[in-house]
Amino acid sequence: MKDGSTHLAHKAEHAVDMESGAVVAVTLQAADLGDTTTVHQTLAEAGMAVAELVGREAELLPDKEPQVNIDGIEELVADKGYHSGAVVEWVGESEVLSYIPARKQAGKRNWKGKQREQQAVEATRAE
Repeated sequence: MKDGSTHLAHKAEHAVDMESGAVVAVTLQAADLGDTTTVHQTLAEAGMAVAELVGREAELLPDKEPQVNIDGIEELVADKGYHSGAVVEWVGESEVLSYIPARKQAGKRNWKGKQREQQAVEATRAE
């Protein structure tokens, strides 16, 4: 910008294995997209990367116990920027356990027409 400031044109998002600390996937997203929009691609990329690792390990070391989780991604941990009823519902449908804290909200949420999202969000609170 002319005044010396900058505007981000993109942001990097990454998926990390919580046990080993290994970066499983990195995606480059447009900076104007919210976290609740970009999480879908990052989780999908991570799932494909894990599936590829499972296949490669099975091919190279067929007689050894797998070091990669053969069930793929089972848990998602994210900050509150990724929380929305739609994301929580989608992650639940993907059979992935999510740990995404809800944002503080003034007043009550309007769940009208969003019963499945409401059930998904309330189910994560019960866990």
